[in-house]
Amino acid sequence: LNSGAEKSNGEFLVFLHSDTVMPSLWDTKIIAALRHDQNQNYRANSCAFSFGIDTTPAGLNGNNYPTGIKAVTTTANWRTHLYSLPYGDQVLSLPASVFFYLGGFPDQCLMEDYELVDLLRRRQVPQQQSEARPPEKMVIIGGEPAWCSPRRWQKFGVLYVTYMNSTLVNLYANGMSDDDLFMKYYLVANKRKRDKSPWEITPLDNGIVNATKNENDTEKKTK
Repeated sequence: LNSGAEKSNGEFLVFLHSDTVMPSLWDTKIIAALRHDQNQNYRANSCAFSFGIDTTPAGLNGNNYPTGIKAVTTTANWRTHLYSLPYGDQVLSLPASVFFYLGGFPDQCLMEDYELVDLLRRRQVPQQQSEARPPEKMVIIGGEPAWCSPRRWQKFGVLYVTYMNSTLVNLYANGMSDDDLFMKYYLVANKRKRDKSPWEITPLDNGIVNATKNENDTEKKTK
């Protein structure tokens, strides 16, 4: 995420999951939410879409319709609108200047979106304001939501996914490390052996480059 942001040159950064389906005119809506209007009494430091789960025939992909799925979207949107608490699958977007000022996403394997949203929410706390610096706000874009894939709920069921999500957030909020959460969430036996997150490990880190080099050297000697 941070690597992609560093390579970008746009005014705004948009982060989304690979299985997220964007709402129509998503780019226009994000720009409108983040651009400051002189008539506004706040400045948007970020924005996100409402939460939706794609239960269309294409989204369900021939599989079951998860019982209770509407309750998931309803409660998630209550949380989002009442407490400004969107998650990563709601297309978190913010000005590049704000992102880099905050230091970007923390280098951890889980809950990185939770940490960044927490920093953005703290900036909403009333401070000494002036006409030159209006208060900041996280904007939740109404209308059509960002559509999340239903496959987790199809595979594990609504009750289990809801329980696991709530449990992991509570454990993290009470001090459990992201590595321990990673073990619990992905059911692995050992902590990561490197400081880098799984998706930040390069072929060189994994020894793939060295293995390829050795294979090429062997081929040359054989010839």
